[in-house]
Amino acid sequence: MIDAFDMALGISENALLNTPRTERTADKLRQVATFAAEVASAVGFVNVDELATRLEERFDVWVPRPVAVLNSDQHEPWYAARRDKIAFDYWERYRKWLTTRAGWKPQPVEALHEATDLVMDRLEDPGRPGSWSTYGLVYGQVQSGKTANYTGVICKAVDAGYHLVIVLAGRNESLRNQTQARLDLEFLGFNTRVTRHRADGAGLGDIGVGLLGLHPPVQVFPLTTTESDFKRNVALTTAVDLRKNRVLIVVKKYKSILENLAAWLENFTKDQALAELPLLLVDDEADDASIDTRKAPNNKTHSDPEHDPTAINKAIRQLLKMFDRKAYVAYTATPFGNIFIPHTTDHPELGPDLFPNSFVLALKPPSNYCGPERVFGFEDPTSDEVRQPLPIIKQIKDHSVWMPDGHKNGHRPATPMPSSLVEAIDAFVLATAVRKVRAARAGGRAGHNSMLIHVTRFTETQSAVVSQVRQHLATMRDTWGERGSLGNSVRKRLSTLWRRDFVPVHRELAARDDLGDAVGDPVVMSEALGVIPEVLAEVAENVRAINGTAQDVLDYRSAPLTVVAVGGDKLSRGLTLEGLTVSYYLRASRAYDTLLQMGRWFGFRSGYLDVTRLYTTKELTDYYVHIARANRELMDVVTTVAENNATPRDVGLKIEDGIGQLQVTAAVKRRAATTLTFTFSGERPETLVMLTDTASSKTNRELLDNLVEAVAGCDQLPDGTVNSANGYVRTNVPPEPVKAFLAGFRASPRNVQAAPRFLIEYIDAQQAKGELVNWTVALVAGKAPTTDVVDGSTVRRVTRRNTSSTPYVSGQDYEVGVLVNPADEAIGLTADQFERAVARTRAEADGGKAVKRPSGRALRRERSPRDGLMVLYRVDPGSGRPDELVIGFAISFPQTDNAKKLRYKANSVFIENLAKSLRAQELGLPEDDTE
Repeated sequence: MIDAFDMALGISENALLNTPRTERTADKLRQVATFAAEVASAVGFVNVDELATRLEERFDVWVPRPVAVLNSDQHEPWYAARRDKIAFDYWERYRKWLTTRAGWKPQPVEALHEATDLVMDRLEDPGRPGSWSTYGLVYGQVQSGKTANYTGVICKAVDAGYHLVIVLAGRNESLRNQTQARLDLEFLGFNTRVTRHRADGAGLGDIGVGLLGLHPPVQVFPLTTTESDFKRNVALTTAVDLRKNRVLIVVKKYKSILENLAAWLENFTKDQALAELPLLLVDDEADDASIDTRKAPNNKTHSDPEHDPTAINKAIRQLLKMFDRKAYVAYTATPFGNIFIPHTTDHPELGPDLFPNSFVLALKPPSNYCGPERVFGFEDPTSDEVRQPLPIIKQIKDHSVWMPDGHKNGHRPATPMPSSLVEAIDAFVLATAVRKVRAARAGGRAGHNSMLIHVTRFTETQSAVVSQVRQHLATMRDTWGERGSLGNSVRKRLSTLWRRDFVPVHRELAARDDLGDAVGDPVVMSEALGVIPEVLAEVAENVRAINGTAQDVLDYRSAPLTVVAVGGDKLSRGLTLEGLTVSYYLRASRAYDTLLQMGRWFGFRSGYLDVTRLYTTKELTDYYVHIARANRELMDVVTTVAENNATPRDVGLKIEDGIGQLQVTAAVKRRAATTLTFTFSGERPETLVMLTDTASSKTNRELLDNLVEAVAGCDQLPDGTVNSANGYVRTNVPPEPVKAFLAGFRASPRNVQAAPRFLIEYIDAQQAKGELVNWTVALVAGKAPTTDVVDGSTVRRVTRRNTSSTPYVSGQDYEVGVLVNPADEAIGLTADQFERAVARTRAEADGGKAVKRPSGRALRRERSPRDGLMVLYRVDPGSGRPDELVIGFAISFPQTDNAKKLRYKANSVFIENLAKSLRAQELGLPEDDTE
């Protein structure tokens, strides 16, 4: 029998998903609810108020659109034309599973559909003839839905015709098992421990999407199971023909396993079967083991035949080399290592490295995601994105005797355990009790509950911690019901923690308006204490070591599990801890990627954010605040790159570096990267690459006009000062008009030394020190045939040669070898300053070529630290059309001993562009301005 309310809800959701996101207001939801209720009235009565309320609950999660940086070289668009002709059987099963069984709300499913379509659009048509390859990178925050993304991509890729899917699922069996189980449930639809093929709902092995009763998709045969990684002898005895069958293989990143897989694939090369077989290789945790971290031979590159890459990187590239038609898509929460991969590598045996040359897709987390920015907040009160830290962080100060920083392998933790760990365990017991009470109220059963203890990377020490925690919990269990001093002590300890921490934290979080449904209903202490015996009985039997030597496996597929997981690397690499509420974390890795990956506490905490706790040190809290900012910086960079239609090869991604001893990535991963320190002291950033698209040109022209208007009332240069501009100059200009111009300027991200955001940051810092408070603004005149009227005066434009030696094309970046005439940097200096700069230049030349004018560097040393110079250029690109105008600028910063230092880790593309900009300063005068 059809339920009228469910019918109306389905009609409403479909209607809203076909409504632009910005129009899904409360009024719109009620309007749709009214319409749907009327339609469903043929079946039964539907209360419009209840339906509208349900829609508000269903559409309360907002997912920002992903940001894509694309490279269309050698890519043949196909997906838009073919999409309507593809039978998306796997994808439709997965989508229905997410909405009906996994509890996803409509907008996150919609966002996943859009994001996976973006990836599919950048893959090649699996039916495209000839040789082709795709190298992409998808990154998002820890525990924010990357696995769902690549599961969706796999579904759509197989639907579209990709024959072989290989998933590299980390370096340990726990993660591989978890990945295989997830794909069994949400892609294959059957349990690979029971069967190797689908029974269309009739078999005992059918699970997940296989039980939805939808049209059966094309058969996919798994060559791995939840119990077994790839084994060559098993594959050889399996009646699977890659030419006829679709195949899924989920493997660990082990050298021997990847080599065995390659050896098995060799069987299909004899008759060129692999030549026409489209491969999709998904590399999960792609920053771990996949990157070639071995330094190239002296004075050689990674393309040199003598260079022998690291084992896993080599094995992956050998696999890819076997296929003429392949797509490699890397997934990670921490792309800091991947963007450092040299993009020009072309090894004679292995081909290109794994640089994401085709696309970079940045996934932004949904509004109900609890990530580092929300947990730790930002300390800068002037930021527009200030977020108050959640009151769930507890500082550890008493661990030094129990687990000293820098302890060695074999360390035996002292007894007793530190009081902070005792409290963390108590908090976990209370949190689990609260969740059980809330679940019982709703008429259901509690989900999984996990605690993370991450204090050492040494497995022997982890085992000792397991013993201590297990004994502690057993004592709590055995004494809880006693009426003696031990029982009273445990009960008093938990009751005190409840009143001191759990009650006020729930009160504060429940009063916030930015947490949605993350905070559960209030629970009174008597309710929680009533289920404590049940909690202690469960958890005392489930304290487990999760590491490379332990046999413990976290199996969340059976009844709800209450577990304390003690571990190291396994817990810091992709492994999901279901229902994680309390984390006790001491490990002080100083690498961005390692720190973030260890953050298993990030993720979705619907209904129980108020009982989550993080016990850690102040040092690590400070690092994570910094990392949250660094991640935002990276997202800002990628967004800017995408907006300007640049490509992964064109743009050097920059990552902030600096606080304490924090490194951008582990030292071994920095072999192909360089740490750059930007101070701008004595430097001349300039726009060697200028944007010419209509929107950018219009914006930059208006900004220049506004700047001229803003400085019109300032002073002209006094007699006796240098003025080589032959254009329009004003001095004694306050810094605000300069910063306003920079703030709005649309700059190419390839201007690695002239990013307006960095310039403003530097000016602000120096201004606070009493420097850069007085500016000279000069609009330089050149020798172009075109002119402009500036504040009543006619100013001739400058000409600059396009380095590509190609005709000007509107919309394409206009790159010049040099923008600034060195003489322009003398504008505003006195005659004495100019002569001293000439003398300094001659001295630096030390008998070299004859010095005719001072160098720019010498001129910058003469300028007072209080004074800044902005030089503006209206460039005629040589199109012959007066309306074609390119705007560029340069800033001549004086030398100072008080400069703010901005440290950034940059990849090889960044270094190339930086070198180009530095070399340009030594090239001398532009030809058109040479006298």
